[in-house]
Amino acid sequence: MKFKSLIVLLALSLVLFAGCGSSDNGDDNTDGGNDTVTAASLVEDAAVLEASIGADGKWIVCTLNDVETDKELVIEGDFYNKDDATSNLYRKLALYAQDADHKVTDRYTLKAPKLTVKSPNTKIQGGTFVGDVYVESEGFKLTDATIDGDVYFASSELANAFTVENGGKVTGKIVVDGADVVTTASLLIDDTAFIDAIGTEGTWIIAALNNITTKQELVLEGDFYDKDDTSLELYRKIALYAQDADRNVTARYTLTAPSLTIKSPNSKIQGGTFVGDVYVETTNFKLTDAKIEGNLYFANQEMMDSFVNEKESTITGETAVKTK
Repeated sequence: MKFKSLIVLLALSLVLFAGCGSSDNGDDNTDGGNDTVTAASLVEDAAVLEASIGADGKWIVCTLNDVETDKELVIEGDFYNKDDATSNLYRKLALYAQDADHKVTDRYTLKAPKLTVKSPNTKIQGGTFVGDVYVESEGFKLTDATIDGDVYFASSELANAFTVENGGKVTGKIVVDGADVVTTASLLIDDTAFIDAIGTEGTWIIAALNNITTKQELVLEGDFYDKDDTSLELYRKIALYAQDADRNVTARYTLTAPSLTIKSPNSKIQGGTFVGDVYVETTNFKLTDAKIEGNLYFANQEMMDSFVNEKESTITGETAVKTK
C-alpha cells in the first residue's frame, strides 16, 4: 500500500510540473517547470475552479480537463508571480497540459457565460475559453489561446494594454468602454495577425494596438462594407491609433513595411504613420489624420484624382501616377 501511495504522489507531481510549468511558447513570465503549486490550483471541476480564481485562490490555476459551468466567473485578487512578493503582480489561467520538455500535450476548454478579469496582469494560455470576457484590470494577456466570445474592456487604457501573442485569438468582437466596437480579428498586435486581417478573409476595420513591423510586402484586398453592413457602402479602414469613449485619440502607432498595395475600394488609413511606399490600385483612397513616410503611387490618373487627403495628413515622398 505504501508503494501504491508513492506512485500516486509521483503521478501527481508529474501533473503539477507538466500542467503548471512554463510553456515553450515565448512566455515572458516563465513559471518555472519545477515550481510546486498547491493542489487547489489543479482544477477538475467548476467548484474548485471558482475557488481557485477568487481572491483567496492561487496565482496559477491549471485545468486538468474540460470544465463547464452555468455560473459567471470572476478572477480577482492581487497575486505575485510564483507567489514571490518581490516579483511582479501576475495571474495565470493555464488551459493546457505539457510534458517535461514544455511541449503542449493537451488543450482544454473552459465554458462559462461570463468571465470578469479583476486581477492585474492576468493571462489565459494554451486552451479555449467559451463565453464573454470583461476586463477591469491592466495587463490582460492572451497567449496561444482562444476566447470564443466577445471581449469587453472597461477603458481604452485597458484595451491598449491588452497583449495577444503566439497565435492567440478572439472569435467575437472587442468593445471598449461600451463605445468603440471592432471585430476582434482586426485588433492587431503582430505582423502575422495584420497580414491575415488585411486579406480577403479579413475584416472591414483593422486596428493596431501597438507599432507593427514586417519585412513582407502588404496587400489590402477584398470587398468589405462599412460596419459589415451590406446595405452601407464599400469601405475598408486601417486604424493606426487608439481612442477613448469620447473619440479622442489617446495613442498613435506606426506600421512599417516595404510597401502597401491598396486594392479594397474606398479604403482609408487613419490616425498613425505608415513607413514605406503605398501603391493604390482602386478609387477613393483616403488619408485621414495620418502620415505616409514614403511615396504614394496611383495606378492611373482617375485613381489619383479620387484621392482624398484630410485633417492635415502628410506624405514625405512624391505623389504620382506609377505602377508597381
